Amino acid sequence: MQLNEPYLIIDLNDNNVIFFIVSFDEKKNFKLLKKIILETQGIQNGRIVNIETVTQLLKKTINSIEDDMDYFFSNTTVVINPTQINCLNVSGYKKLNGSQVSNEDIAYILNDIKKIILESENNDSLVHLFNSNFSLDSDNLENLPIGLFGEFYNQNMTFFLANKNILKNINSVFNTCGLNIEKVILKAFAEGVYLLSNNQLDKNFAILKLEKNRINVSLFKNKSYFFAEDFNFGFNLIIKDISKLCSLKIEEVENFMKEIELKNVIENNNESCLEKKYFYSSPYRKIKYQLILDIITARIEELFEVCYKKNTNIKNLKNNDKIYIYVESSEYYKNIQYVLENSKFTTLECIFNNNIEKNFLAGVNGACELIGKGWEKEAIPTIYKEKSLISGFFSRLFN
Repeated sequence: MQLNEPYLIIDLNDNNVIFFIVSFDEKKNFKLLKKIILETQGIQNGRIVNIETVTQLLKKTINSIEDDMDYFFSNTTVVINPTQINCLNVSGYKKLNGSQVSNEDIAYILNDIKKIILESENNDSLVHLFNSNFSLDSDNLENLPIGLFGEFYNQNMTFFLANKNILKNINSVFNTCGLNIEKVILKAFAEGVYLLSNNQLDKNFAILKLEKNRINVSLFKNKSYFFAEDFNFGFNLIIKDISKLCSLKIEEVENFMKEIELKNVIENNNESCLEKKYFYSSPYRKIKYQLILDIITARIEELFEVCYKKNTNIKNLKNNDKIYIYVESSEYYKNIQYVLENSKFTTLECIFNNNIEKNFLAGVNGACELIGKGWEKEAIPTIYKEKSLISGFFSRLFN
């Protein structure tokens, strides 16, 4: 990254790709120069499923950006969002016998455990590694205790790994496009950094991200990303429940869910029924909006309990009752927010952001913060072998 020069960040989302071109000043603050969002069917569930489609999209777009800005890109940072990230929390220690904690002690613990993890998880590659917690003689510390004397030092680390084939496919596409990947960043981590950097959340919080076919739970502790879990279902279950219990077609349910704001309808008249205009294929009958709200509430309660409240995987990890709710689609956002805000099944402090565009771009904005200023809790970034400027140029030119 060169100061005051354009830098390219690419966010590989399901069904779309975000191109973010920024520049960094002397204080490592970034300025957005250009933003492009394009749809593609070549990425599904965080994986590149059609290399040719994605490669052609990247080539065409990058060449267009370079022509427009009169600038050649040889490096990039990639934001990815694959399912089934392997998250491992591991503890290492050293007996000090009254001596000081040194950089060498910390490096030895980290590298020793890293070697063991990578040898045992041989189908995965390291994406992020965090120093999540430190303690010296049972005293928990905010920062590394380098230079302090003690008897026993303990260090907790969190490893985030992704399937090697996912990363190989991404690397192959970018190599074909003549781009060297300087860093790979997990989208959930970047989104958490964005929230922390903009003072929207304290250092301890959870993010519950609701997508149509996927739910992700991420936990942050002392500004460290230390747990993630994916579920292969999402708010599409709500649509299916309404369809089944009200004997409506999926398309009919999707249409009125996009248009109707249940809060306004029910609070004005809780006996009101779904209008005839929404019955495209099904025979008309009286279906109260209150029934629809009850179905949504029951399903959201179940999803919330399975993924967070009664999730045994995070039972001993949760250390706060503050959770950030992110709903992928603006079409369903208000109704889901209304249910959660008026629910009796959770006492959590739910934080909502109704700016869908900002939520959508949180990953690339968080990546900018990471590239410019780094993150104190991240131990080792992922670096790929760098291509020379001339090799990148010819790769783009002849492939």
